This record gives sequence, C-alpha cells and structure tokens, in this order.
Amino acid sequence: MTGTEARLLASLLLVLGATTAAAGPIELLPHRAAYRVTLAESGRNGAVTAVKGGLVLEWRAECEGWISNQRLGFVAATHDGPGFSYDVRFTSWESRDNTQLRFSVKSFDDGTPAEEYRGRASLEAPGGKGVALFSLPQESRVELPPGTIFPTEHIKRLIAAAEAGERMVTHSVFDGSGKDALSTVSAVIGKAKEVEGITRWPVRLAYFSARKNDATPDFAIGFDLDRRGVLYDITLDYGDFVLEGRLDRLEPLPAPDCH
Repeated sequence: MTGTEARLLASLLLVLGATTAAAGPIELLPHRAAYRVTLAESGRNGAVTAVKGGLVLEWRAECEGWISNQRLGFVAATHDGPGFSYDVRFTSWESRDNTQLRFSVKSFDDGTPAEEYRGRASLEAPGGKGVALFSLPQESRVELPPGTIFPTEHIKRLIAAAEAGERMVTHSVFDGSGKDALSTVSAVIGKAKEVEGITRWPVRLAYFSARKNDATPDFAIGFDLDRRGVLYDITLDYGDFVLEGRLDRLEPLPAPDCH
C-alpha cells in the first residue's frame, strides 16, 4: 500500500468542524461515528475479492480549536496470494481562526510500520499564503501559496456552496496527510435530499496534486453530508478497488463550555 491510503483517510477531515454565515451559524455535532467497511468494487483487475474492516471518525470541539482522531483498518482477501491488512491513523488539531494546523499520520502494512508524517502548518490569514513544516519522516518545508485553505475552512465553503445551490467548487487545500498534502480539490455537490428528517448533500471530492499538471485525480472520496457534519455512505476509491463505509453507530460527544 502507498501514501494514497493515508491521504484518503486524512481527507475526511474536510467534513469535520465548521461555521458559516451562509444560512446562519452551523452548529456541528461533536461526535464519534463508527462505520462498517466492506468491498464495493473489486476494480479493473479484480485482484481484491473481499474486505472486512472498520472506520472510526471522532471530532471533538474545544474552545481554541477542533481535534480530529480517525482510524481505518481492514483485512483484504485477494484472488491470488494470502491477502493483506492495512491500518492507518490520523490525528489533527486546527485553530478556530483556520490559520494553524498540527497533524500526525501513521500507517501499517500487515502490522509493520509503513509511513509516518508529523508537522504543523500556518497561514498568514485564512486563504492567505503560509508554510508547512514537517518534523517526520525528516525535517522539510513546504511553501503554501496564496489561496491555500485548511480542511475546516474548506468545509465551511462546501457547506455554504451546498446551501446556495452550487454544484461545482474548487479549492487549494493543505490537509497534512503526507508529502503531497497540498492538493487542488474539485467538489461535485448533489441536490439536497431528506432522509429520516435530515437534509443530506451527496458530495464527491477529486484530489489533484498541486505539484503535477495532470487531468487524472490522484484519488477520490464520496459521502453524504448533513449540516451537523455527520457522514453517511462513505466511498474510498483506491483506484484498484473501492471501499464503502456504512454508518453503524453514532455517539454524540459533549461540547465545551467556553464562557
């Protein structure tokens, strides 16, 4: 497995934590959501025949920012060979003014450590230029051009666009998920639908590397998003195969008292 898998998980930060003035303040639900992960499509070569696993997304609000803890783990059976297991864990903290981000991601292949990234990023102002400083796997610096936003600011704009009836939006996003963590993200937002009294928008995000001029996205993720920041019907497109995550359990978490 490659860093793409970690990026797929890390990019789910895009749906965790936001407020917007588009239609009044959006009150997101601090929560822990558990999903049952299975194989949706075996892909072009059909090498992966079955997947069993789980995904946990935890979003906690605090007075100074937001904390996200995420973990994806699964075991895959293959047409030829013994199969494989994969485990990736992502943690981040983002300031409420959307200018500071701390991040850590670690992945395991068949129980063996595979990749680890850690660092922090800052912007001069939301949507302004900035810099990302990695401390692992080695010290490095990435310049963030004007127009860069972090995941929470991105979701603010996605929700605002959805409520305004926009169907396609594109942003430059840094999410801290690896060496190619600066991406041009194109979003396609479907029409709102009511499910059990809750409004959801189908969203599909295509990620294009900011370092390459390529018409083919590096990867794509999809989900239904409600106004509280809860995800349903997640799809993770690895290229060779596609996973789906069905919401199995939703646990509200306490909100901070910042008064």
